[in-house]
Amino acid sequence: MSTDTEAPPESDEQDGPDLQERLERTTRGRVLISVVIVVLLGSVLIVNMPDSITKRALVHVAVPVANVLGLDQGWAVYAPSPRQVSTYLEARVLDRDGTTRSYPVPMPHGLAEYWDYRWQRYADTLLNGPDNRDRWAPYARWVADQDRDAGHSPALVTLVNISAVSQPPDAPDPRTPWTEHPFFSIGVG
Repeated sequence: MSTDTEAPPESDEQDGPDLQERLERTTRGRVLISVVIVVLLGSVLIVNMPDSITKRALVHVAVPVANVLGLDQGWAVYAPSPRQVSTYLEARVLDRDGTTRSYPVPMPHGLAEYWDYRWQRYADTLLNGPDNRDRWAPYARWVADQDRDAGHSPALVTLVNISAVSQPPDAPDPRTPWTEHPFFSIGVG
């Protein structure tokens, strides 16, 4: 007589239900999930709506949520009036000995563009007007720290907006000549 014993089938729930399952089982959990979804969708809608009284009233609440979650994509690049200005951010560091070094925002090429695009987005954020003034000084100090780490003695950091206006497709040149506009300086010595 054989005494074959079979092992009990392995269960995926050996450690108990995960957080999602526990939330979905209760009314409070389902309400919480629904509230989170409504807040996320509402934030995306508010950030992307055209300028209006409603947007101005709600945007101060929606922007932090959208920024934290990376949902702050603006769609104006596509329609109804796409952006016509190409801009680049460059930090210029004046050293104590009078030399100047330039630090453009990293613009990787090839596949690196996909994982380093955050630098371009950050530069766009810094260049998009006075609402972002509170970010200028920390970025300039960060550039100064990088310069200092490279063995230099920075005294002044100036942020420069380098821009050109895109021309219509039938224009002889794709864009106007590049112009430089220094928009912020800070002493770092």
